[in-house]
Parts: sequence; structure tokens; C-alpha cells
Amino acid sequence: MEVVITGPAQGQERKISRRAKLSQGEIRFVSYVTLFAAADAYLSGLPDTARALRLILLDDAFAKVDNRTIGELMGLLVRLDLDFAMTGHALWGFYPQVPSLDCYEIRRGEGTAAVTTHIHWDGHNRHLRPAR
Repeated sequence: MEVVITGPAQGQERKISRRAKLSQGEIRFVSYVTLFAAADAYLSGLPDTARALRLILLDDAFAKVDNRTIGELMGLLVRLDLDFAMTGHALWGFYPQVPSLDCYEIRRGEGTAAVTTHIHWDGHNRHLRPAR
């Protein structure tokens, strides 16, 4: 897969390289978009796509990405119809671009039992649910 970055000037195209002069946030954004596009292309090519789980797992997802961009990236996952499970620090996923989401936060102090919080996002509001 070859990644070509367009813009910001009309007709401007750049390939990812050290000379592309992208900020750290732009590099992360382009990397996530490329990853999601590759996963979508691969999963769309599998046999029996109507029944296949289109799952992507992200560990420490969207680290060092600003909140507005996280909303855009999560919206892209929704538009590509990719199922996702992710871990991250203070990562909730409650963005207008995400129509529905179940979020589980697991906390544990040293030497104590884990406590799970389940919050359902309906696209507009958060609802605390019993963790099962």
C-alpha cells in the first residue's frame, strides 16, 4: 500500500517520508487512516463478508492525538463499519460521530479487586449500566 498525502495547497501531493514535513499529530493521523484503510481492504476481501467479524484491536489507542481528531478517527471506524476494541488512557469514545458505543473502564488499586464500570453511549447521552 502506498500512502499519498494531498494538500494543503490545491494539487499538492506528498509521499510519507522525512521530507514530507508533517507534525507528530499529522503523522499519527495519517498512520491511523492508513491502518484503517488497510484493515477495511483486507476484511472486505475475505469470503463470506456478510458473516465475518470486522474487528480491529488498538492498544493505547490515539495516544498523543487531540480530542477533535480522535472523534474524526472514531467516526472513520464507524463509516468503514469496523468493529473495534481499544485500550487507552482516558479514552471514552463519546463523540457525535459514534452513534452507539459500550465503554468499560476497569480500575484496580494495588492489592485490591478490580472494579468495572459500564457506560453505554447512545450517540447523544451516556448511560451508566450494571457491569456483568
